Amino acid sequence: MMLDHLFCNVNLPDGTEGVDVGIREGKIVVVEKGLDAEALQTTEGKNCMLSAPFVDSHFHMDATLSLGQPRLNQSGTLLEGIQLWGELKPELTHEAIKDRALRYCDLAVSQGLLAVRSHVDVCDSRLLAVEALLEVKNQVKPYLDLQLVAFPQDGFYRSKNAESNLLKALDLGVEVVGGIPHFERTMEEGRLSVDALCRIAADRGLMVDMHCDESDDPMSRHVESLASVAIRYGLQGRVTGSHLTSMHSMDNYYVSKLIPLMVESGV
Repeated sequence: MMLDHLFCNVNLPDGTEGVDVGIREGKIVVVEKGLDAEALQTTEGKNCMLSAPFVDSHFHMDATLSLGQPRLNQSGTLLEGIQLWGELKPELTHEAIKDRALRYCDLAVSQGLLAVRSHVDVCDSRLLAVEALLEVKNQVKPYLDLQLVAFPQDGFYRSKNAESNLLKALDLGVEVVGGIPHFERTMEEGRLSVDALCRIAADRGLMVDMHCDESDDPMSRHVESLASVAIRYGLQGRVTGSHLTSMHSMDNYYVSKLIPLMVESGV
């Protein structure tokens, strides 16, 4: 058997020790002790652990490595962080976003992180971040799987051009539909944004990843709408709810109904 790569004497996360792992055409084809096989490349593991790569399922690469721009977050709160990002956006350049993102990708890969899902703000009509991160995605493709989410940071309805900008971002190649219903002006507009965004995803055959109920308000229940709409539009297994922090404030009776709904929807 000719292998592309043979790792000798490695330990596995399940506790198995001193095995050899053979790779061919990018896939693990054999795992056994004392493997007798030739390989184009051989690495001696010296009983170190060999594991699958790490995955970052929620990131904001357009804002990475921007600490102190335009100034430090004095309160340490999410709301001030969003305010600072709003102040920084007019000053952003394509080159700066791309440079910071590429530096982050190098840091990520050096730590064994080979897959990242990053939200990218689409409320800036220049779509600088979208274009920059699409270039980064293509540049790092040989060694890092970068998935982008069209994220209407300032609200799908609350921000004047968010809807048209989001559609443009998807046309450019962003592959996941994002949202932030709890940041809309009213609960009703938040609910309507969930429906509209999931409809866009269903029509285009895309996945959904929404910031949902990122507050301590027990009445912020947009994840319920997200789960229901996912079922209605046939999006089961393609929808993610991120930052469901309001759930810790909800009463037990309501949550006892909510969790089965989420399970049914695949959220």
